[in-house]
Amino acid sequence: MTRPVAGTAVALDGAHRARVWFGRSPVATPADWAVLSTGERARAHRFVDPEETECYVHAHAAVRRLLAHPLGLAPEALRFGRWPCPQCSGSDHGPPRIIHPPAAPRFNQSRSGADWLLATTPGDTRVGVDLEPVRSLATSFDNLMTNCLTPEERDHVRQPTEPAERHRRFFRCWARKEAVLKAVGSGLAGGLTRVHVRPWESGGTPVTFDGPGAGRFLVSDVPVRDGVAAAVAEELNDASRMGRSADG
Repeated sequence: MTRPVAGTAVALDGAHRARVWFGRSPVATPADWAVLSTGERARAHRFVDPEETECYVHAHAAVRRLLAHPLGLAPEALRFGRWPCPQCSGSDHGPPRIIHPPAAPRFNQSRSGADWLLATTPGDTRVGVDLEPVRSLATSFDNLMTNCLTPEERDHVRQPTEPAERHRRFFRCWARKEAVLKAVGSGLAGGLTRVHVRPWESGGTPVTFDGPGAGRFLVSDVPVRDGVAAAVAEELNDASRMGRSADG
């Protein structure tokens, strides 16, 4: 019997075309292992922590089911590859793509422990997601902010006096930035300080990236659960959705 599609759909700002799902990984079942590719099973076995193995297997099985369901395919029938890296054109570390079937949506996924996030977009619209557990960063927090945030973002993070709120703001910035860089296709190598996400704004925020893989993206927070910062970014390739200037 086919296992039900896992994950909860998350509502986004109306300007988004992306569809987003969030889930938490229970114990993996034999049915989860069965839908993974040989490469995915090999990677699962390389985790030292058995709990990480369980989370990885269930999350990737859930992602396969969600991607396969609208295509009318069995989850194990999907074949994955990589888009070329926008920085070096390498094909072994660019953003993930579905290579079978060829007429499939763009997608991106993120996992941290038991939590996972998936987003899909139609056509050639690039998309990225990230989720981060909010945690204490007392050690070298200022250095980390200097290396990751723009001056305006650092000011925003430093405004509260409570350390917990500062950390929440920091990881909200990080999730938004990494979602944009994953949509770009370079990931963190694209440079966190090159992405200005204006975290004091609510709703969708247009962002311009001018490095390799340049483009304009709409980034929004994704409400998942307490203690986790999450974001989605999708390419703004339609002038009617640009909204306010991405520079102001």
